[in-house]
This record gives sequence, structure tokens and C-alpha cells, in this order.
Amino acid sequence: MRFIGDLDDSRQARKFSAYLLVKGIETQVDELDEGKRCEIWVKDEDQCDSALADFKAFQLNPNDSKYDGAVQQAQVLIRAEEKKRQQAQKRMVKVSGGALPKRNQLTIGIIIVCAVVGLLTSFGEGLGSGEGARVKYDDPVYRALQFVCLSESDLRNELKSWDGSNPNDDIRLRLASIRRGQIWRLFTNVFIHYGIFHLIFNMIWFFQFGTLIENRYGASKFIALLLATAIFSSLFQGIVPGRVGGSVPFLTTGGYLISAFGGMSGVVYGLFGFIWMKSTFDPNFGYRLSQSTIIILMGWMFFCMLPADMRAGIGFGSNVANWAHGVGLIVGLAAGYATSVTRR
Repeated sequence: MRFIGDLDDSRQARKFSAYLLVKGIETQVDELDEGKRCEIWVKDEDQCDSALADFKAFQLNPNDSKYDGAVQQAQVLIRAEEKKRQQAQKRMVKVSGGALPKRNQLTIGIIIVCAVVGLLTSFGEGLGSGEGARVKYDDPVYRALQFVCLSESDLRNELKSWDGSNPNDDIRLRLASIRRGQIWRLFTNVFIHYGIFHLIFNMIWFFQFGTLIENRYGASKFIALLLATAIFSSLFQGIVPGRVGGSVPFLTTGGYLISAFGGMSGVVYGLFGFIWMKSTFDPNFGYRLSQSTIIILMGWMFFCMLPADMRAGIGFGSNVANWAHGVGLIVGLAAGYATSVTRR
């Protein structure tokens, strides 16, 4: 801010300040000696030369007609700017600290569902390998939510049409439950978690991202994004061959053919990708994703892609649904970018 001069009439100082504001030059008027002297300061030093030339012209002829109406025009500009500021504040969403936003009931509801499913399935305790684990896979809640679950008789019926030379038979078998009309299996496996750490890690990120999106866009659009990321991430994880990281169904001790993957991670990466694109390409989004968040989540995704024996060296050798992570992220990135470009 730079001083350009003073006037001995506060009314004239306000008129000149308003004239500069209409020209796009912001000033500050400091009244001294009870308004008998007014100092005029220009806020942007790059505009100082232009403002100083205008000030000299004003001193020579303060009653010039071009200054008439400047105060009224400046007031209109100030009101318009204040309205813009208020609208921008409404669009901004606070994601940490203070009171929770009003619209996050759906986000909290889904977290509760995941916690309840975790309790009913003992948080995946014993779900890993060995006969004891396979008994756990026969849990009715687990069977009802998994991507594929065929009873012994249903499996026999499916295998009647099995042709070992047809590469599509494997995919047909993995989609058998869904082809039988059990459409909910495309997304309900996201409620299953394998261990308390798995649940807590996913729910922390889901709460942050879900609250932001639900509060910004409402429940209906939030549900659409959730379903899209859950369905596509589960579908790819469920049908991709096991040799490249897909989840292969197996027989349990109870005679069920069942898949064994789940968790909200694919959805979390979808929400993350959506926010990443919106904060990058949509200037009206009102939130900027921090670089640390991007580094943490992308670093974790690539870490999970390492071979299990390498991850086991630091205590994390369990199987990971990498296809769910990657596809969920791609769906979120595409949705965020497409809606940003369309809005522009």
C-alpha cells in the first residue's frame, strides 16, 4: 500500500476514492484531525502511478462532471462484490474442526452399516487361509453380501454347461449369482471388512470425503457416485483372472462357491479421485485437495501393488483388492473431470 496524497475535505476524498474504485483501483482513506485532513493510500502498488496521475487531475478540477455519480457507482460495485463473497462462502465446505456440516447423514449411515456388518462377521477374524477360515466364510451374513455365492446344487447346475475350452466360462461362473438376479451383490461386498484396522482406515477417509461431497451436492448425487464406484470396482475385482490380481472364487467347507474380497477402499479412491478432479478443474468447487493427501493415498495404492512377500517384510502381507482400488479411482477421476468440463 502506498500513500499518494491528502485532501482537506473528507467528502471530496470519498468522491475521489469512489472514482478510483470505479476504475478498478482500490484505495484506503484515513481521516485525520477529525476529518480535516484525509490521507489517500493505494492498495496495489502497481496501480500507484495511474492513481497519482488521477489525483493530480482531481486536485486541478475536483468539480469535473466525470466525478459525478462516482460514489453511487462505487456503492453498487461494493454491494455486488459483497454478494459474490457471500455466495462463495456458501459454496465453501469445512472438512475439519468445528461443527459437522448439516448434510452428512448418509455418510454417517453407511459408516454405521459397515460397523454393524463388521460386528456380525467378527471383523473378518479368521478369514484368511486354512480350514478354520473356510468355516468363517460360511457365515450367512458374509454369504449374503459377497460378490458371488453359489450353493452346491446351484454350482452343479452351472457346471453342466461348462466347456473347458471356452474362456468365457470362468467369467460366467463368477457372475452366476448376479445373472440369477442377485443384483445387490455388485456393491454390497463393500460393507465387508477384514480386520478392525481395515475398517477404521477406510472409514476415516470415507467420512472426510463423503461428508464433503454429500454436503456439497446432496444425497442423490452422492448415492449415484457411490454406486458407480462400488459397482465398477467390485465388478472388475470379481471377474479379472487371478493370475493378474483378480479374486478367484473357491469352495468352502459347507459346499458354497464364494468369492473373498470386500471393503470400502474402491469407493474411497473413487471419492478421492472425484474431489481431486473437481478441485483442479472446477473453480466453483470451493475446496482444494492438499498435496499431502494426494501423496498419502497414491503412495498407499502403489505400495499395495507390491508383491505380498515384499509387503510381508513390514507386516502387511495380506491380499489386497488392487483392481478395486484402481478402477474406483478411474471412475472417480472420470466423473470429477467430466462434470467439471460440462459445468465450465
